[in-house]
Amino acid sequence: MGCLTHLRDPQSELLLLRSCMGVAKLLFGLRTCQPSFVGEAVSVFDKGLRNAIENIVVCGGAFFGDLQWRLTSLPTRFGGLGICSAEYASSYAFVASRAQSWVLQDHILRECGGGLLDSDYMGALDNLHSSLPNLDLDGFYIKDTAPIKAQRILANALYGEIVKTVEEKFALSTRQRAVFECLRAPHAQDFLSVVPIEGLGQCKSAVEYRAIHKYRLMVSLFPVDDPWISTKKEASVNFLTDPLVGRSTLRPADILVFGWEGGKHACVDLTGVSPLVGLRDHGFVAGQAITKAEAAKVAKHEKACIKNQHVFIPFAFDTFGALAPDAVRFLKRVQQVVNSNTAHVKGQNFVFSRVGFAIQKGIPAQFVARLPANSL
Repeated sequence: MGCLTHLRDPQSELLLLRSCMGVAKLLFGLRTCQPSFVGEAVSVFDKGLRNAIENIVVCGGAFFGDLQWRLTSLPTRFGGLGICSAEYASSYAFVASRAQSWVLQDHILRECGGGLLDSDYMGALDNLHSSLPNLDLDGFYIKDTAPIKAQRILANALYGEIVKTVEEKFALSTRQRAVFECLRAPHAQDFLSVVPIEGLGQCKSAVEYRAIHKYRLMVSLFPVDDPWISTKKEASVNFLTDPLVGRSTLRPADILVFGWEGGKHACVDLTGVSPLVGLRDHGFVAGQAITKAEAAKVAKHEKACIKNQHVFIPFAFDTFGALAPDAVRFLKRVQQVVNSNTAHVKGQNFVFSRVGFAIQKGIPAQFVARLPANSL
């Protein structure tokens, strides 16, 4: 899934993700293994799946939260993008596979005797019943009455239950409820199956394709209302505490980035240091100053941010313009967002150049302010 970004075509990326790089890669394993044995595997797989679809829709941008992930992981007939979650599929795939193959199993094992339902199947069926208490599963407990199309029956019941809980779980607004209902209308998602062919006019630019999915998934589109990267300077975040005194420092976040990661806001802390800090110490290493500054900020603020459902990003730089690793990752994502939301892609170092210039512009201003009056 990580290689999809090399295509640089979100329309083709989504088509491949839906058809052959999504849960289809795990389906055989899910149908032949008990759900209790694949819990860790489906969790890791879903994490990669979410990262892939997030990159397709917002390309590293903000406001792709749990609601957007829930919508994309629904089948198209339920208003989703058909990127089925492995966790959802694992809850019914094993039971459905066993129920649909009783005749074949009995034929293969005819010399072994028995005929009773095994404990693996019964355990998985009981767990499924707890997830779908309103579905009549009595027929699944008897071989002769097991439904022929068990997987379709169980999948429809599970996703139908999920749809019912979306409005309550995410406290949808009136507009969001209306959008979700419209997405479930007949033929509303038919466009997803179109193969991109330039000569037939079946292609969209990357910006256009992302824009339509943002619109349908209720992600902010226009900078007039909510920017592609919505931020606030020196925002008050009173939960940041000093671990030494155990109370709020009342210090505002230098930059608050809204909905930056998983729908959570990110507190960006700017820290500038001299690269020559520690020069007199034995074993001085160039670049260690920003690394230590970054680690110190993480130790001081990250735990409090996580506890209060925020993300903490230390942005450490030195006076020569070098950036700490977290700052580099942050700016790379900003650059990705800039490129994905503009028709004319800017240079690969556009954001880095602007930030570097801002640093070098601010430092001499401080020098000049401290020069003696007769030297100006």
